[in-house]
Amino acid sequence: MNPQPVNPLDVRLTKAFAPKLRRFAVGVQFAVPAGVTVIFGPSGAGKTTILQCIAGLLRPDAGVIAIGGERVFDSAPKIDLAPQLRRVGYVFQDLALFPHMTVEENISFGIRKNGTNHSNQLVRDVMERFRIARLANHRPGEISGGERQRVALARALVTEPRLLLLDEPFSALDDDLKLEIIADLKQWLSRLNIPALFVTHDRAEAEALGHRMLHLSEGAIVGESQIAP
Repeated sequence: MNPQPVNPLDVRLTKAFAPKLRRFAVGVQFAVPAGVTVIFGPSGAGKTTILQCIAGLLRPDAGVIAIGGERVFDSAPKIDLAPQLRRVGYVFQDLALFPHMTVEENISFGIRKNGTNHSNQLVRDVMERFRIARLANHRPGEISGGERQRVALARALVTEPRLLLLDEPFSALDDDLKLEIIADLKQWLSRLNIPALFVTHDRAEAEALGHRMLHLSEGAIVGESQIAP
């Protein structure tokens, strides 16, 4: 897999919710360069809402979202690309693996149609790098939580996304395993040279993976800081 050019993410969006669901509207504006940007804040601050709007799983009320200079959402001319057209990798908090598929089938799911041999090579490459090649024929229910985490990351990255979204995917792991997987992910992202947006309320996770941090409170960015290497 060859490194891709830097494809920044530009976001300007607002999303209001019914009072029973939120006490506030989410309204943010930020840019994400290559590397890992952390959206840091408490539960219920609107972090997942932002990721879902970027991925196309939730429609903002207004605003513009551009990935690599391409507008994937713009409320004025009513541009709203379907999720599968945005080329975004998304790792959910609950991982969302298919229980009836093997590890290899889960990773292969959704891969872009770029030739069988090339696709197979990508799958083998990412399985080797995330140290799960020996689990290729196992199903998610037959492997550990840390191994399922690696499968979810591999599935998101094998599609060669131009943006990676991470929604608190490490919260269920113990600290040692978490740091081991983060180290593997950092190595992979350094090869791809793409922007990643990582949502967490755990400062240790943020500092282990991120390069910069956006501080979110009640749907608004209230600060920005760099994370020391």
